[in-house]
Amino acid sequence: MDPMKVTTTHDPQVEADRILQGVWTKIAGVVLIPVDPVRIASELGIDVFSAELGGDVSGAIVKSEDTDATILVNQADSASRRRFTTAHELGHYVAHAQDPDEYKYVDYRGELASQGSDPEEVFANQFAANLLMPEAEVRKWYAKGLGLVEMAFEFRVSQEAMTHRLTNLGIPFGE
Repeated sequence: MDPMKVTTTHDPQVEADRILQGVWTKIAGVVLIPVDPVRIASELGIDVFSAELGGDVSGAIVKSEDTDATILVNQADSASRRRFTTAHELGHYVAHAQDPDEYKYVDYRGELASQGSDPEEVFANQFAANLLMPEAEVRKWYAKGLGLVEMAFEFRVSQEAMTHRLTNLGIPFGE
């Protein structure tokens, strides 16, 4: 099954689950943690490169007509930030796949992405959170007794990202 040939929804959790099941489990056989967004991008025909980007730009996805998409991530960012940015840009890719007539686009992940006011940025952030920290896996690891710091380490995300994920899932946590 080609996961991008399936009609997409406007639900970031459904879309992330579809990519996890259709792409990530094809690679690993199961949902392995940590999820590797670069491997997923590669499976979707998207190259990911580290690059020198402006100080407030974490990443971008560039798609030209008749070419595959390319994701750029800011090489100055931490590894967990680059992983989240890659997943965020995959969210834009999935969102653009909803419009078969859209052949070219450029999206940047900058300050607007974290403000929570632009619907496309909200979708991409929620998609990234669901992709990197699938609800079932978060709940499973939490049930094992892992705290915030340990979970952030296991999922290879920042403590801030894990804090948001646990909060959004209604899971109580401590430092």
